[in-house]
Amino acid sequence: MKTLAVFLAVFVSGAAAQTVIYYEDGTTYTVQPNEKVYVDTADKMYRKQTYKNGNVYFTHTTPSDKVDYEPEPHDGMEPGSAEWCKAYAPFLYANGYTFEDQVYLRACGD
Repeated sequence: MKTLAVFLAVFVSGAAAQTVIYYEDGTTYTVQPNEKVYVDTADKMYRKQTYKNGNVYFTHTTPSDKVDYEPEPHDGMEPGSAEWCKAYAPFLYANGYTFEDQVYLRACGD
């Protein structure tokens, strides 16, 4: 009886858990219930569809690039404003040449 209780506890807790995919760039995607996920490194990926009459069709499918939307933190400063220029100046070229660097050079000067 104890074994059955432990088995049910593990099974129920595993069934309620959500699957989250963490990408290398830091973004995440939460897999929805009954959503199928395939992990493959091949160049071409196909989906198999079997019909009741016995026919089997393979259709080419492309990888999904879906990620969970995470709003970016906003500090309330408008890029290009005097306040933003003063706050951003120490970070110029800190991560290579970024879009923020371009805005800084255009709006704030050198």
